[in-house]
Amino acid sequence: MKLSEVVKLVGGVLENASDDPDISGVASLRDALPGDLSFLSNVKYAAQLPTTKATAVLVGPEHDCKGVAAKVIRVASPDKAFAMVAPHFTPPEIVRKPGVHPTAVVGVGVKLGANVHIGPYAVIGDGAVVGDRCVIEAHVTIGEECVIGSDSHFYPQCSIRERCKIGNRVIIYSGAVIGSDGFGYTTEVQPDGSVKVEKIPQVGIVELCDDVEIGANTTVDRARFGVTKIGRMTKIDNLVQIGHNVQIGEYCGIVAHVGISGSTHIGNGVMIWGQAGLAGHLNIGDRVEILAQSGVHRDLEANGIFLGTPAVDRREAMRHFHMPKSVERLKEEVNQLKEKIAELEGRCE
Repeated sequence: MKLSEVVKLVGGVLENASDDPDISGVASLRDALPGDLSFLSNVKYAAQLPTTKATAVLVGPEHDCKGVAAKVIRVASPDKAFAMVAPHFTPPEIVRKPGVHPTAVVGVGVKLGANVHIGPYAVIGDGAVVGDRCVIEAHVTIGEECVIGSDSHFYPQCSIRERCKIGNRVIIYSGAVIGSDGFGYTTEVQPDGSVKVEKIPQVGIVELCDDVEIGANTTVDRARFGVTKIGRMTKIDNLVQIGHNVQIGEYCGIVAHVGISGSTHIGNGVMIWGQAGLAGHLNIGDRVEILAQSGVHRDLEANGIFLGTPAVDRREAMRHFHMPKSVERLKEEVNQLKEKIAELEGRCE
């Protein structure tokens, strides 16, 4: 592909170029070689721009490209532009053809839509419904009476337990478990002093709305009663734990290692960064951002940015962060004042 073709494809503006070289691959700024196209979207990597060996780079309108040897293509969004170009230099996506593999087990009364792919050793329980053009890969288990919308894709070895509801265009990656039992037990001290532990039945379901993605080895527990629900367009990373009866709104993002305890309600447009933990029975407002490793133990109002354990508003957290430095400064100033007072007192004697 010629450089001019790349510029046309992404709708960019070409700078500092008088020729039209070939573009033969894509790579990061650090790893790029002559012939590669790279991009800069995170200012953290701006220092690599002058030294990259890439033939051309996609950059946003805000970046200074003085001294950059690579040819510069200005675009509104380098991330989006790079995503448009990358498929031209990568192997084609693997397409799963419609059909049911001979080793798959399809239960009684299962309804399969048009052009469904059922892979090797997949199991679909009795009475399940699978929508048109779904891809059910190898060793996937779909429980009894589940309802799956159209155009969804389940990767190998994910499990969806009985009666769960999955919307259209849902993606579930390998190892994820949808509808596992929630963590609920009762304890009772017996006359002999021993403790009897009994499991609380988890009789609800999980509902994943349209365009939800569930990362690898993530678990979404079924409700104790009613429904654990993940709203439309919400994207969940790998290794996330979502407890029973949790309600998550639309257009949320939840990054790896987050844990959300049971019956917590999360609004729309919420972003929760890695390793954050949320206690149970909380209400998190719309458009809240919870930063990495935060511990949330109380309700959070809409539109705030919170961090720390316990999580507090970002402005309050910054004050706490700077307070020790301020105290040290005040101590130093007090000591200086004491010395001056002692000096003045000495002169008066």
